[in-house]
Amino acid sequence: MALDNCKHCGNLYLRQKSPYCTECQDVHDRYYLTVREYLKTNPRSTMLDVHENTGIPISKLLEIRGEAYVPFGS
Repeated sequence: MALDNCKHCGNLYLRQKSPYCTECQDVHDRYYLTVREYLKTNPRSTMLDVHENTGIPISKLLEIRGEAYVPFGS
């Protein structure tokens, strides 16, 4: 474990695997699950559709897309 700054809030934390502190990881996980559930029922949605219908910031959607396979529509 190493001391690191959280990718989201910048606070120091003991890094294990995640680039986020515990609090920000919880928020990030909720965002991911929300996106996944939304795309299950709306599979052809664009990133803008997801943002407008879930309220998740575009910057977070870009992070989620970069970290996991999330099939946003064209």
